[in-house]
Amino acid sequence: MRKRMLTATIFTVLSMTLMLTTFAAEAQAADKIGWVGPVYTELSESLTKGFKKYYKKTYGKDVDITFVRPGGWPVCLDKVRAWGGKPDADIFLGAGAPAHEVLKKEGMAVPYRPKDWDKVPAKWGGMKVKDEGDYWTCFAPWIVTNLYNSKVLKKLRLPPPKTWKDLLNPIYRGNIVHTLPYASGTMHETIEILLQGFGEKEAWTYLRLLAAQLARFSTGSTDTTHITSRGEVPIGIAQPQMNAMVARRDGYPVRDLLPDKTILIPEAVALLKGAPNEATGKIFLDWLFSMDGQKYVLEGGYFTARTDIKFSVWEKEGVSMAKHASKALGVDSFWDLKVGFIEYDLDLATKRWDEVNRYYEYEIYRKWGKLKSSLFLIEEVEEEVEAAKAQKKDVTKAEAKIKEARKLFETDGAYAAARLAASEARGLPAAAGLPIGLIWAIVIAVLISVAAVVIALRRRPG
Repeated sequence: MRKRMLTATIFTVLSMTLMLTTFAAEAQAADKIGWVGPVYTELSESLTKGFKKYYKKTYGKDVDITFVRPGGWPVCLDKVRAWGGKPDADIFLGAGAPAHEVLKKEGMAVPYRPKDWDKVPAKWGGMKVKDEGDYWTCFAPWIVTNLYNSKVLKKLRLPPPKTWKDLLNPIYRGNIVHTLPYASGTMHETIEILLQGFGEKEAWTYLRLLAAQLARFSTGSTDTTHITSRGEVPIGIAQPQMNAMVARRDGYPVRDLLPDKTILIPEAVALLKGAPNEATGKIFLDWLFSMDGQKYVLEGGYFTARTDIKFSVWEKEGVSMAKHASKALGVDSFWDLKVGFIEYDLDLATKRWDEVNRYYEYEIYRKWGKLKSSLFLIEEVEEEVEAAKAQKKDVTKAEAKIKEARKLFETDGAYAAARLAASEARGLPAAAGLPIGLIWAIVIAVLISVAAVVIALRRRPG
């Protein structure tokens, strides 16, 4: 009996000890939050450092942060789609307005208005900066730019290309790099800029011609920056504005160039529907838009979204990136910039989000080799036709056929048909034109003959 009582007592004590240990462990366990998004590593590391510090100071406990970054905007968006309403993250961190509009439209985000939401403008330059329904808010604005390595361009004796059309100049062939729109939200937005700025027909023609200028495709916008910074290829297309700032900070001779058609990108954040740690997610959003959170945004190499931030003040406070931001922008606050933007239709961009990515991949990227060989053949035959014209040869049929080839390439993207037409133009015989002196001699001879006949007929007896 005593043995049974002793055993029961020991079991009870052990059980209580285990329960107390479990409760203590749970009490000390860190809270959790998960992010998914396309922001650069430098920013995610800065935000992780800042939010952990804030959370410990404010709540007296740690917070575990996981960050899923599968790729650019479209890839991250597809990751959330794949979760099917049960996300492995709480916050969609990064990407511009179209991506967040897709999240909203497809029911993958829920509204939340962070503290200090009113410090972010509603619109700027014709672009939405935050959603009126609180589904997303910009925390780091920037402008779509192109980059160039000034040192390499100088050695190649090439001027910086100032407009989109400049990039089609033959002198830049093989000196340009960019990525796919599916791999980079910035490239996606660049294509949308061209579609809306030039019109769809002209824009797709332009994109085919630009693809022929490329040295290669990069793996993403970060890769484009690195390739340009190192001087492997001197011109990088479709770049976030802050990439040049960070590259110059790191000592590279990189400059950013605002093209003639561009837009604002409101790098935004949203709370995902079904977030497993929604309460912690809301705490993060509130912190992100605080002055403290915005400092970590700038230290992470991105520009800040609050209108009441002055880089000169932060520089005095020891925020290391403040002086770089001020020098890069030439103003004391991002919103002090004076830039002209195209009229941008966000609804249209959202509607054709997937279509644009798919068309570029299948009609340009996957046919890149055929695209280049077709254009190069057309250009060769065009030069041959011009040479024949210079020799006074009749090239009327060849001209018509090579124009057909150019249209098939530029407008229709029919590369095989374009090559065939160019080959036919090359095969057409160019008839040699008669020398002008000989032509006049023939004309005079004919006139003399006609006159002689007339005179002879008049002398004949009635």
